[in-house]
Formats: sequence, C-alpha cells, structure tokens
Amino acid sequence: MDLQRRDVTRRTLLKGVAAGLAGSALVPRYQGGARATGTTRYVSVLGSDSNPGTEASPWRSLRRIRAALGSGELGRGDSVLLKRGETFFGTLYEPSLQGSKGVFTLGAYGTGPRPNVAGYKISKDAWSRHTHHIWKLDITANSGQYTGNTAATSTNAGFLKVAGLIRGRKCPRPAELANQWDFCNDATFVYVLSSFNPGDGVAIAIREDGLRPASNSLVEGIHIEGHGGHGIATGGSRDIHIRDCFLENLGGSRLNPDGTRYGNGIEVWIGASDITIENNTIRECYDAAYTMQGTATADARSWTDIHFRHNHVENCNQSFEMWSAGQASKDSGHIRCTFSDNVCLDAGYSWAATIRPDTAGKGAHVMTYETALPMDVEVTGNQFIGARDSYLHNSVDGRLPAGLDLHHNIIKLGPGKKTAYLNPETIEQSARWQSRTGQEHGSTFGVLTSDQCMPP
Repeated sequence: MDLQRRDVTRRTLLKGVAAGLAGSALVPRYQGGARATGTTRYVSVLGSDSNPGTEASPWRSLRRIRAALGSGELGRGDSVLLKRGETFFGTLYEPSLQGSKGVFTLGAYGTGPRPNVAGYKISKDAWSRHTHHIWKLDITANSGQYTGNTAATSTNAGFLKVAGLIRGRKCPRPAELANQWDFCNDATFVYVLSSFNPGDGVAIAIREDGLRPASNSLVEGIHIEGHGGHGIATGGSRDIHIRDCFLENLGGSRLNPDGTRYGNGIEVWIGASDITIENNTIRECYDAAYTMQGTATADARSWTDIHFRHNHVENCNQSFEMWSAGQASKDSGHIRCTFSDNVCLDAGYSWAATIRPDTAGKGAHVMTYETALPMDVEVTGNQFIGARDSYLHNSVDGRLPAGLDLHHNIIKLGPGKKTAYLNPETIEQSARWQSRTGQEHGSTFGVLTSDQCMPP
C-alpha cells in the first residue's frame, strides 16, 4: 500500500475516533497548584460499590467512579483516589463535570506502586481448538472465558502479552497465522497459533483508551497499561493537568478492516487548550508517546497552550508527533505549544517497530506530516538519544514546517543514522544540516557507539 495514502487514511480514521471524546510559552490557566478541596472518595479492589467510598469503606470499581461523575454525585472540586499496589481492570471515560469551581482529581492513596488501570482480558484455561495448531477464546463481554476487563465489549485485539513478553503480529484471518503467537480476531473470538494450548494467563489488550479526562481535571500518580487504543486521550478538552503517571504497553488495535493499527501514549486532539503534561513516563507504544493531531472544524481549530515538559520516553515508535489537516483560518493550528526538558530514548524500538506495515523512516523522535494548519511549537532543552531511523521525520518531502522552532537540544544517534528522514546528512554531518536548515541553534549532536541507547 502507498504509504502516503495510508497516512491519509489513518488521519481520517483518527478523526472519527476523537469525535467520541469529551469534547518559553504562556503559562496555562491551571498550573496544578490547587488541589480539590471538596468530597474525597476512595477505591480499592477489596471494597464494594455499595460502600460509602470512605477510606475505611471504599468503592470497588472504575464503573462506580463514572456513575458518580455522571450523576453529579462528584464533580469539580472533588477527588477520587485509587489504592496503590492494586490493579483496576477497565477504563475511565470522564463525562463533562458538574460544578463551577476547582478541578476533579484522580489520584492515589496508600503506599506502594502506582494504582494500575489495566485494559487486559486475561485468559482462563478455556481455549478450544479451532484447527490443528490454532486455538480460540471467546472474548465477548462476560463470556466467562477470561478474567480482568470482563465488561468490555470490544473484541478488537491490539496485542497479546505472554509470560511478560508482548506478541504483536496480528493477521487478518486465521488462515494467515504462521508463527507461534500470531493472532487475529473476529466479533467473538481471538485466534492464536500455538503448538500447545495457551492456557490461562494470556493477557489480551483490546480496543479501548485507558483514560479520557474531562475538562478541569488533574490526573496524578496513575499507572496505565494494556489498552489497544491510547493510554490517555484528552479529546478537545481544556484545563487538564497530567503528571507523575506511568504509561506502557499500548496500542495495536485496528481502526478499520483495511488493517490500519494505531495507539499513542497521550493524544491531544484538536480543540484542546491549557493542557500541561509533565513528569510522566511512557514506554512501548504502537505509535507515538505524545501527539497533537486532528482536522480543523468550525468548532475545533487549534491546540492552544499545550505543554509537554520533564517527561521520560522509552521505546516508542516516535517520541513526539504532530499533524494537522483542514482549512487554515484565523486562530487555527498549534498556538503557544512547547515540548521541553524531556528525555527521549530509543525511538523506533517499540514492540511494534518491526511488525507494523509502515516501517519506512517511522523510527524517529520528532515527527510531523501534513501540517496544513499554522504551527507555533517550540522544542527545546530535550535529550533525544538513540533512534532506529533518524532524529526527525518531517512530512512526505522531509521539509521542516514553518513555525517549528528546534533549539538547545541534545541529539545522539548511532553511527550513520540520518539527522532527518529524506535529508542527506547523517548524524556525523549534523553541522552541515544545521547550517543548511537554520535549525537546532545551540544544540549538541553526538554519535553513539551503537544504534540504541539501552540494550535490547
């Protein structure tokens, strides 16, 4: 398939996905200093949704949180805290918050590791033989053949996690499964090629986002993993602060029957404003760790005051991505956006790097393409270390979009890697690239002794 056409298809499909979401730069209106001062509810897997939600008598599920937000039992100024060290299967899509003051806080309490919002359906020993070496499991909602995210209706598998390893090669149909742990799905079953019964404990990521925060929200100290869509999707919301979260093992589900797959760590859709994303770690995404993307409409024309800072990225296909489509107009495009003081390691070495159909040049730290709308984005103070293909991947012709200001970064790649995809200069010739493009003033370039910063 033509790669340019595939990207257009991906943009069109992602527009449809985002339509279902809640709807040195200037400082966002919400700076994260104020915490909720209203009602606080606690959630533990040992609790009950019929409990009052106190620390001594907590709620049990993410579903109970959603119900409380939807009914107005909780809203702006209130908090929900998940117990540390526990795993909560499912997703949390926050509805529009009721109330006129404060932010809604989703955070953690207790001691131990961050509470985990996990999307996996985890197999019981309930596989049946489809053909000689192909096994199938009913992953429809509440089928009884799996534990974990039992209420999820999606059967669109993104990847399998088996004995701690991600198995991501997805095929269109059972007849095309060729290697151990190749898989596919239909509306009822996931099919897996295996020389033995897969048994219990196979974690299956399905097409859902982990979290969709509403406007006027703080998300802090949450672990999100095992979702076949995005980790966090903001939609076109405003006044959101996401900090100290850990997102991993994301994406891979199909957007439509043509086989296009997707999944980012944190996606900020067009129409969003005043969003700060800081001190998070994202690793092992099908696509990008952080992305701003979308097509302009009458009601959503820009990304305004979006800031990514002090984050850590490992092993995503891209570290930071931007694309825009639609008709440029007054106040459209990226406005006062920054990507600063982040550490980004080994772009293009994610679990999906070698099994995705569009591999050419996609292992890059900073990626832009089809930037139809104006851009005002500053990328500075970052460390970009190690990449499968290049530091930059810009559009279909390799040209940097106007309004993208790259400066005072540290860039280190393996020997012979391109400074920018479809540009002639290698990392050893970065000074020539800087002189030709006028970009990366004050930046430091270096050559690693191997392609990757971290050993595989």
